[in-house]
Amino acid sequence: MTAPLDDFALADEFALATESAPLLPVIRERIAAAGGRITFAEFMALALGHPEHGYYSRPNLRWGREGDFETSPEVHPIFGYLWARQVLECWERLGRPAPFHLVEPGAGSGAFMASMLMWLRARAPECFAAVRPVALDGHPNRIADQRATLGAHGFQADHALTEDWLARPEPVTGVLISNEFFDALPVHLVERHGDDLLECYVTAEGDTLVLATGEPSTPAIRERFDALGLLPGDGARAEVSLIAAEVMARLAARIARGYVLTIDYGYPARELLASWRTQGTLMAFRAHSPQPDPLAQPGLTDLTYHVDFTSLAAAAGEGWQSAPLTSQTEALTVLGLAEAMQVASARSHEDVQRYAAERRAAETLSDMSGLGRIKVLAMAKDAPLDGLRCLQPLDIAFAGGRRQG
Repeated sequence: MTAPLDDFALADEFALATESAPLLPVIRERIAAAGGRITFAEFMALALGHPEHGYYSRPNLRWGREGDFETSPEVHPIFGYLWARQVLECWERLGRPAPFHLVEPGAGSGAFMASMLMWLRARAPECFAAVRPVALDGHPNRIADQRATLGAHGFQADHALTEDWLARPEPVTGVLISNEFFDALPVHLVERHGDDLLECYVTAEGDTLVLATGEPSTPAIRERFDALGLLPGDGARAEVSLIAAEVMARLAARIARGYVLTIDYGYPARELLASWRTQGTLMAFRAHSPQPDPLAQPGLTDLTYHVDFTSLAAAAGEGWQSAPLTSQTEALTVLGLAEAMQVASARSHEDVQRYAAERRAAETLSDMSGLGRIKVLAMAKDAPLDGLRCLQPLDIAFAGGRRQG
């Protein structure tokens, strides 16, 4: 028996295929001007960051369930509340400095910063009084979103373009925390064929963008693999983000004393370049669904990949210590997610629907097949890293009961 045809789905597919991508002519012109090809890193920079048509530059970018993806801060404010507990501990470990800078690169909708500040204002007023919030982004429309979100809750922050903040000379003391920031920075695509390392370039065939291989565009690509002592498997494709390491180095250089907490999809380099990983980790998303072609509909599709935490940690430079990676599930659990759900359960009879929503949020944030498998890289400079709350093993964290914060 033939399965019934889903014509509603067909209508959605047709609309997707015919939606105009105003960035496409710009990319084709760039390809022509460059002699027929550009690196995937340049394509990704345009697709996500073109000042007018880039995915993250658009004035109408939607977040959460109504958008193309849902990051942890949009799931529920509890995500920011729990990380605010970690921020409070960092402030105390640093000797309660004032001012105390709380810096978020790629601040997105502003939801993460807003929820952290809400918790600090309510639960840790002394720390809140010392905090100087800094919300960074590469796009003016996103800065406007962040200013509106924080302003709606009565908060003021230093809103700045990332490049402008990085160019400031004065070092700061505090915490720099990012959520899914590095996985949106441009990457070079490479393929290994025997002893040859080739780069994948974006070129045009008729009205279609396609990938074609050639010699690497810069020796820095081979140098990255040499520094790691690793190569992709023979015949495999992999991503190399040179700019991610550069940005990490510049961000870390602005911190005189403090912590860098990086929350992102990724692996240590050895796992990222495992021989069985033949297709790399690059993905394209629209309406929460993976798209088969990352070159299609540029500017209308989100592009992402899994970051190389080994290279990020090394890029922070002299004076920085890094801890072994932990998962988001583990970090949120030891930061108090389980206790928060116990409190929610105790009052569930007052509002069953609210409790159900809170339980769904907790499950979503800790689901190891989804957001829960995000990794956390914690680094410190002139500050103690051992025993940091988010790094504590579950068995130690819960031995004898959990401390409250």
